[in-house]
Amino acid sequence: MTVLISYLFYFVAASASPLQRRWLASKKNADNTGQIHFAFQVTSVTVLLSLSLPFFQPFRFEGSPLTLTLLTALAGMFGAGFFVSSFTAQKHVEAGVSTLVNNIYTPVTIVLASLFLSEHLTRMQVLGTVLLFVGMVVVSKKHRIGTFRFDKYFLLMVLSGITLGISLTAERALQKMTGFSAGTMLSWWAQCAFLGIAAFLTKEKSPYSKKDISITGSLRFLQSLSWVVLLFAVGNLSLVSAVTTFKVVIIFVFAAIFLNEREDLTRKIIGSLVSVAGLLLMR
Repeated sequence: MTVLISYLFYFVAASASPLQRRWLASKKNADNTGQIHFAFQVTSVTVLLSLSLPFFQPFRFEGSPLTLTLLTALAGMFGAGFFVSSFTAQKHVEAGVSTLVNNIYTPVTIVLASLFLSEHLTRMQVLGTVLLFVGMVVVSKKHRIGTFRFDKYFLLMVLSGITLGISLTAERALQKMTGFSAGTMLSWWAQCAFLGIAAFLTKEKSPYSKKDISITGSLRFLQSLSWVVLLFAVGNLSLVSAVTTFKVVIIFVFAAIFLNEREDLTRKIIGSLVSVAGLLLMR
């Protein structure tokens, strides 16, 4: 029963967060302004809530201070890049497409892990990457301006997936070095700090209410926390990764139901299934 509840918690939280961000971007900010400041506000909420992470594992510092500093800076800088690019593009890219494209972080982390964390790249992972790209092309019809050319918002969403992959690799290295709680918190705090600097430099204020900020930040935190809870409950990373991959299809369906994003739905479902097959091969 605990495992079933954990899976339900994950699928609800991991679907609600991107759907809510898409709804907010399309309904409450006609000019799409203040996205960097909004991203900083959202990460501030997640940083505050991250103080609960030591309940899962004690907070401790281990390893070289210089290495910890460099990894934290990498996680923060590229994590901030993920938030800036994804929040900027969210208004113009549907929730399901955003979720699928963001999964480009998977092959990015696999390649980086094989280069820097002594984890090997297999032929099946290469094939899975090819299938993921095929799925991305299939669902990108609305954003194509040529055979292999895409509009800037789709490319921004691709960039968000790439920067997320780099950030997650640095975060994973931090977790291996100093434990889950400290590694995760260092990464999240650094992302918030870099976004704070970017928000100060751009000086463009967020138009969203405190309620919008609180809800978005809380859902983002719950999305991340649900993964932790699920992994603790199941205890098998490969199994959890395989099952949760189907979130891509679920978000396409939910976006069609709740956000009325039904254009080319058959094409999108086919593309998402191809991508899921590719993601499963990468596990």
